[in-house]
Amino acid sequence: MADPLASLSAVVVPRGDADLDERERFLDRLTRLPLPRSFVFATCHRVELYAVDQTTLPRARGSRLLRGTEAARHLFRVAAGLESLVAGEVQILGQLRRVRGSVRGEPLLEALIERALRLGRDVRAGTALGSMTRSLGSLAVDEALRFVDRPAEATALVVGAGEMGKLASRALRHRVRTLLVANRDAARAAALASEIDAKAVPLADLNEALARATCVISAADTRGALFDAPRLHERLLRGPLVIVDLAVPRSVGADARALAGLVYRTADDLRDRAAPPASAIGAAERECERMTARFAGDWRGRLAVPVIRALRVRSDELRQHQLARALGKLGHLGARDREVVTALASSLTNAFLHAPTVALLASPERADAARELFRLEDSSS
Repeated sequence: MADPLASLSAVVVPRGDADLDERERFLDRLTRLPLPRSFVFATCHRVELYAVDQTTLPRARGSRLLRGTEAARHLFRVAAGLESLVAGEVQILGQLRRVRGSVRGEPLLEALIERALRLGRDVRAGTALGSMTRSLGSLAVDEALRFVDRPAEATALVVGAGEMGKLASRALRHRVRTLLVANRDAARAAALASEIDAKAVPLADLNEALARATCVISAADTRGALFDAPRLHERLLRGPLVIVDLAVPRSVGADARALAGLVYRTADDLRDRAAPPASAIGAAERECERMTARFAGDWRGRLAVPVIRALRVRSDELRQHQLARALGKLGHLGARDREVVTALASSLTNAFLHAPTVALLASPERADAARELFRLEDSSS
């Protein structure tokens, strides 16, 4: 049986298959290409492109091309947190919600994202993955403080007040003496700082905040180098600095990453040393398989809908035409008898349509044959 999701394709470039430089180059390339009927899903550990009805797609070194049901299964695994460094991480759902608006009007991609989000919520509500407290933000904190001699006396700076910045800030608050939060949107920084008893810093005062900081976690969507060589060089004159860069693309410029005195780490340097229960992983795996089968089955049925609709329209046209001719010859009938004849015509039409409708829903790959058999010139009408 043909794959009902055959029109769907995905190019995935995950951590482990391609280094961070390659993923960034691929993401930059995708942002410059006209890519109709598609969406790009990029996080600090992956760059993925999902598209409909595209025979050729851009590739990267280390990329994997997935087609049809396999592409859907992969996104479901991503949403469940099974493809994440921290199994079950919840922030992946927030990142996926942000791309939802880019596929409005593309039914397959809309349905795919909605199912993925539903699956992600169900997995966390129904398995032990929902109780996991670790996050990429907390791993970044662990990594940063490994290089700080006396964390309890240190000042930490978090750049970004989005989901990742919030996770890092909450993990840092009780492990350092002073926590600074900087964000392009000052109101968001102030709200986060108020929640965790930190201090909000305007992005315009970044140099001043950087001068005070012992370590930095950058999780801002800066779309470019926020920390260039001159800025960091000035700070490093005061002493060593640790930066964990989680931004996509990275917020530390390539010319600044190897400066003397800078400990520079990225998402690819993080490790999660606590394994979730095997039973939770198994339950999530099974739920992904069930959702994949259910989604493919539902979409298989949808493929037949335009032909079924056209068949009903055509049948109704013929019924009305033949009924009008018959009633024109039966002018002697009273109103009650005319209602009986009209009801009979409708019943016969519905009875005739029942078998082909059921057959098409069960085997939508036969839709083209049905269109030709019943001479349905426009199955989308």
